[in-house]
Amino acid sequence: MTNSILHNTEILCRKFTDFVYNISTKGEAMKIKVRNPMGLLVFAILVCVVLACGGGKPAPPKFQGDWVGENGTTLYMYSDGKAGFRIGSKRVTGGKAEIDESAKTLTISLFGISNTWKIDKEPSDNGEMTLDGKLFRKKT
Repeated sequence: MTNSILHNTEILCRKFTDFVYNISTKGEAMKIKVRNPMGLLVFAILVCVVLACGGGKPAPPKFQGDWVGENGTTLYMYSDGKAGFRIGSKRVTGGKAEIDESAKTLTISLFGISNTWKIDKEPSDNGEMTLDGKLFRKKT
């Protein structure tokens, strides 16, 4: 997976250098002439997506897995650091999970879209935890 990301990044960088073909600093402000402005925009978006897809620090093992709440909310937190949720139409995929032990909260976020839950009861051996007063069960 890492090799494919590096390969794709290398291809994107080559394409970027194709877009920029003339840099002039002759007594004026630096000018960059771009052959394809939309291509440059797409490149910038792709770089952001590649960087965002790395996930974060993995959640503790007891939190890792797929979870379903009694209210229909779904959560996932994996060992590669990726996390996500779906609450109605609000969805995050490929984000990161942060657990604040002192505040007893779980936050899953990506690009400013986030949700925070109060951890009422940490995951038990039978695959249940309580967040914001709602029971969540680990999918098997």
